[in-house]
Amino acid sequence: MQEKNSFTIYNASAGSGKTFTLVKEYLKILFTSNRHDKFKNILAITFTNKAVAEMKQRIIESLKQFSDAYIIDAPNSMFLDICNELQMAPKALQAKSEKILKSIMHNYAAFDISTIDGFTHKLIRTFAYDLKLPLNFEVELDQEALLIEAVDSLIAKAGSDTKLTKVLVDFAIEKADDDKSWDVSFDFNKIAKLLVNENDMPFIETLKDKSLDDFKELKTSLKNDIKASELKIIEKANSVLRLIENKGLEYHDFSRSTLPNHFKKASKLDLATLYENKLQENISERKSIYTKTLNPHKAGLIDAILPEIEIVYHDIKNTVYHYKFLKTFYKNITPLSVLNAIGKELKNIKKEQNKMLISEFNTIIGKEIRNQPTPFIYERIGEKFNHYFIDEFQDTSVMQWENLIPLLDNSLSTETGTALLVGDAKQAIYRWRGGKAEQFIDLYNKKKSPFQVEQKVDILPTNYRSFKEIIDFNNHFFKYLSNNSFIKKDYEQLYENAHQKTHLENG
Repeated sequence: MQEKNSFTIYNASAGSGKTFTLVKEYLKILFTSNRHDKFKNILAITFTNKAVAEMKQRIIESLKQFSDAYIIDAPNSMFLDICNELQMAPKALQAKSEKILKSIMHNYAAFDISTIDGFTHKLIRTFAYDLKLPLNFEVELDQEALLIEAVDSLIAKAGSDTKLTKVLVDFAIEKADDDKSWDVSFDFNKIAKLLVNENDMPFIETLKDKSLDDFKELKTSLKNDIKASELKIIEKANSVLRLIENKGLEYHDFSRSTLPNHFKKASKLDLATLYENKLQENISERKSIYTKTLNPHKAGLIDAILPEIEIVYHDIKNTVYHYKFLKTFYKNITPLSVLNAIGKELKNIKKEQNKMLISEFNTIIGKEIRNQPTPFIYERIGEKFNHYFIDEFQDTSVMQWENLIPLLDNSLSTETGTALLVGDAKQAIYRWRGGKAEQFIDLYNKKKSPFQVEQKVDILPTNYRSFKEIIDFNNHFFKYLSNNSFIKKDYEQLYENAHQKTHLENG
């Protein structure tokens, strides 16, 4: 039977000793093992090279301090905590620290604390042959430079490629029609960034096999649909105006002429502010359509035709919204065809220069490697991880987490495997590139349990970094936000429970 805390989640607000906790838990695994190279079975992932360097430094520094004889007489807080939590004699901990430190120094390459991109890079390198990738590919970190090169290459083809030239000219004209500069390079460089954004990649992938002719055909089809929608709106609106006229009614028989004016505007395709009034509600509730002083005979005529008018009103409204959708869709066809063309240029440049973009890693693993049996993945990378540490979990993208789940699941299905996630949803800043704080919130609230073992949730309650006034201000501010700023209950609770205790009493 597994221990209940093999899967632990720490909710760690700013200054709450997150790195201290990570390092302590990491060291505890080393000290409870019979081997001195247990670090080879631990994978710690964080998001920046700086955070990787800090965690490595803290672990080595701690082991170095623990190895010195003086630690027995003058133990620091980390040493005392580990002795107490592991029920281990200080002398034994000091002796073991020396051996573990020596082992790490002699096998430093296996001391696996890396960025999530570094780990995915290792996986892709290992599976390069299976993925039909060049074995000596270079990783391009400066994605923007490569995108600019792809855009320049595309623009250089203007004049020699007839179909492409037509698309580029259309793009420039459509920009000019919107009172924007005809210069296309700025916009191309802007939209090219969609090619490397994890949020957009799945949608762009669906367009990769489309040609410029396919986009042209779609544009023609949309143009016909837009024209048909216009004719339908005009015809339906005119049918109501004819109905009013045939009944011998005047526009001024209606309150402020609102109802007939609505259909008159629709008949002229003056749609911008068409639904910014209470006419729909008034028709539905049969109120304020005409004044109380109106001739009873005319009032009766209006009452008789209102059911028919109501049906046409809703029919036109549905068509108007569909028409606006088609117009917006049509407006984006040329940019989409350009984006597709830039994508093809980028693919050619990567092939010529033997390069891969770092943004592609998660997608490749998701499509090609994730479904491999986990033991096979371990066998190929030459390592078997039993313990996982993931820092800054709130910034993990959906795809990154989905790619890690099988590895963690394999570890947690054994008696000795563990996983520890640390995060703070309030500090999530990477939604724009696939990060999803809700993943952390759902795990922390136990709404989701992706593994057969349930997560143990802990909070680090004390702020060791900030002075008392700052913590008091934050506590009041977060409390205020929880009561006044959120519709979603999860977000409200997140700030409701964000209260921190003070450690420093300085003013």
